[in-house]
Amino acid sequence: MTFRPWLVLALLLCACPTPHRVRPVSRATRANIGLPGPDAKPPTRLRMHVINIGQGAATLFEFPCAAVLVDAGGESTSNFDSIKVLKNYLEAFFARRTDLNRTLAAVFITHPHIDHTRGLPLVMKDFTVQHLITNGQPRGVDGLVLESGGEQQELAEQEMKKRGALRTVSRAEVENGKGLTDGQIDPVQCGDLDPALTVFWGGLKQNTEGWEPKVFGNANNHSLVLRVDVGGHPVLVTGDLETEAIHALLAAHGSTLNSDVFLVGHHGSHNGTTMGLMKTLTPCMAVLSMGAVSREEDWTAWAYGHPRKVAVQTVTAGLGCSRPPRDVQVALGQRRFEGFTLTTALYGTGWEGTVVLEENEHGGWKAFTER
Repeated sequence: MTFRPWLVLALLLCACPTPHRVRPVSRATRANIGLPGPDAKPPTRLRMHVINIGQGAATLFEFPCAAVLVDAGGESTSNFDSIKVLKNYLEAFFARRTDLNRTLAAVFITHPHIDHTRGLPLVMKDFTVQHLITNGQPRGVDGLVLESGGEQQELAEQEMKKRGALRTVSRAEVENGKGLTDGQIDPVQCGDLDPALTVFWGGLKQNTEGWEPKVFGNANNHSLVLRVDVGGHPVLVTGDLETEAIHALLAAHGSTLNSDVFLVGHHGSHNGTTMGLMKTLTPCMAVLSMGAVSREEDWTAWAYGHPRKVAVQTVTAGLGCSRPPRDVQVALGQRRFEGFTLTTALYGTGWEGTVVLEENEHGGWKAFTER
């Protein structure tokens, strides 16, 4: 019998299971230490800046012809001023992108909590905001008492309403399985490149989901959910949705939410993501926006216990791409942390500083970290 090496090799390959890949064209590359500098050219498709504003959220989506900001919150402690950090980052960004004339095509505020709105007055004052999109609930579901960041959101809403540039989104407007978009939600078009911005969740005016009163009254569960999709490689932002609202989101939209990149909900809280969500999204990569555990004060990641180990385990188990191993700190509870080694493509501002993910013209993603 003639020995055929190619046949043996083929049989061996057939016997091995095909490696799990979520989206082959979106495999993560090795993380690059160092952020895009002042001479960086505009992205060909999308550059996502998850800004290190401590315990909070502020994410800048940079397109070839425009920029969109999602949330403008952050931490305020004795040695960390997120407003100053956000201002400096945006100033440096617009110094590089002079073609944008200090203009944000849209600002989305997912919900009116201070860690998502603290820097909003600065943004409204120092930059041109063409559209403001919110859940319309700065005073909570009963409309009586301002949420912790409700004053910032309410004042911004009042200003933008006068200009005819305010868009508030209620859950009732969002069509199941399709989401909601219009010229204010999606004002970006860059020639032949037309990013799709779609909202999949909004503020509930009535308790149509049948939640317990405490769940319905929780502003986190009324967070806007935004998908930013360039060329079929979406990024999903879920604000601070908690478990009950995540279940409702999945029931409403299911596999429509499938995404390449997930901005992990609620800063890695124990109730900010679920395995069901990860199995539905099947993301390649994920990013956590949270503070550093080294700042041992109230209202910090250390005080809240973010990110929780259970959340990190859930997210990393559901990611389809890898990263160079990195040892980080995860929480067992408030003020209690232990070591954890990352091997799948989860990044975090509290661990690595600002994180920038860039999509290239082929739909692949590259990660840059500040440190």
